[in-house]
Amino acid sequence: MAPAVSSHSTKHSNEVEGWTFVEDGRGVKLYPELRESIWQTDRSPFDTYDKIAVHRVVKEGIKPKGVVFILPGTWSNAEQLISNPTDDWWSADEDHSFAYFLANRGFVVYGIDYRTHFVPPELSLAELEFMAEWGWDAWIGDIKEGVELAKEVSDVKKLFIAGDSFGGSAAMNYASLFWEEDLKGILLRDGGTGTKYPENVDNAYDLPAAIAGMNAFGLWGREVGGPGSHFVMKYADENPGAPAEYMGFPLTPTENPLTPEYDPWANITEWAAYQLYVAWGLGRVTNIYGGYGDPRVMIHIDATFDRYWPARLSLESAAISDWDNCPYVTYDFDDHYQDIDVPLLAFSSERFGLAFMGPFRHGIANPDFTGHYLWGYGHLDVYSGEYSKDDVSQPTYEWLMNHRMLEGYGKIKFENNKIKGKATIYINETTIDFKIDDERFSWTISNHYSHGSTEVFYGQSDLGSIKISIKNNRISIAKGQKIHFSGYKM
Repeated sequence: MAPAVSSHSTKHSNEVEGWTFVEDGRGVKLYPELRESIWQTDRSPFDTYDKIAVHRVVKEGIKPKGVVFILPGTWSNAEQLISNPTDDWWSADEDHSFAYFLANRGFVVYGIDYRTHFVPPELSLAELEFMAEWGWDAWIGDIKEGVELAKEVSDVKKLFIAGDSFGGSAAMNYASLFWEEDLKGILLRDGGTGTKYPENVDNAYDLPAAIAGMNAFGLWGREVGGPGSHFVMKYADENPGAPAEYMGFPLTPTENPLTPEYDPWANITEWAAYQLYVAWGLGRVTNIYGGYGDPRVMIHIDATFDRYWPARLSLESAAISDWDNCPYVTYDFDDHYQDIDVPLLAFSSERFGLAFMGPFRHGIANPDFTGHYLWGYGHLDVYSGEYSKDDVSQPTYEWLMNHRMLEGYGKIKFENNKIKGKATIYINETTIDFKIDDERFSWTISNHYSHGSTEVFYGQSDLGSIKISIKNNRISIAKGQKIHFSGYKM
């Protein structure tokens, strides 16, 4: 059963019922043609911090090439990924920003601020009881609400969903419910392998006991980086080159244990870079010392994380991973990953993704599954590393540009059989994949060109030839020796 969402009606292109339009096309510091808009809404049970926001960045005066909705990782938020107002002291560039890279090339990019973004960092761990019910039902419901807004504002029926880190799990969980309704494809950016792991199933994890323990000991939230780290990193971010101390006290360790002579820190930037390099294991968070992350960029990312994250999400995730048909949750998402039938592109860092989550496995229904390993990369290097523009953003852009989804009605003859009904055609760089009545047929693309307002694909297979025409980027017709299809490009 899916979490409930409300319906919307549009008053004009940016005004959506149930949402407050809080920012109308403000500028982006380094890119005058980009504009950011923000919507905010309250969510059940409507307590003080039960809020979410959606950010959009788009290039002025363009005909959009598509829509991408980003789900941030643990402690992350769309403000961190998308916002850089003209008066901000920090300057974000497309070399380190996936959102700006895509927006500068014609995609409309959305992202969500989870409820955690509205929790004041000044609160203590003991004051986070309101997070006790912030689990997957709340998160998926919030994401659905955000996706519906994006579809409505951009006037599209389907979009691409991207997940960074935890956002990859969120993207897969969301897709397990709504792939057929909302999605054209999935992008996982060091966010898992997109599959269920049967070897992890013991059917033993006691989620009610884990939640009871969480409540009994007041362990409702997890703090980024450890006690007080949030404030130290903010200070380091805002005071680069300052002495390696905080509030008058030297920061520990006072020397760099990775240097032969245990050199003292030249400044707080050196100290913070070391902390990020050694966290979770050498180079796991960011391989700064290997040149994959710029210290200033990585410190800024850490400093702009939200301070707290709900423990319940982690507990429920552990139960879902451990069980087949978990009896303790509303919906056991990973049991349904195998049904997801949209293309998937994934990236995995060597030092985090591959180390902790293992190699890629093709665990979805769609045959179009692509995984890239990023050798030498740490986790944050995938999103904002020194090579991420060339190794992640550019390949993603090319993948997006090479993919089409057509939906309509069709018929096909094969082996003395004839099938007709609702059909979907998936097109990538090399292959035409025709799905009808749970049967699949593929053609290898032999020619592809555009003539005026019509895009044309030719394909060859054992079933003979096929010609697909997409007129005005919308109306789609496929004809072949044994196939006919008419429909629309999504």
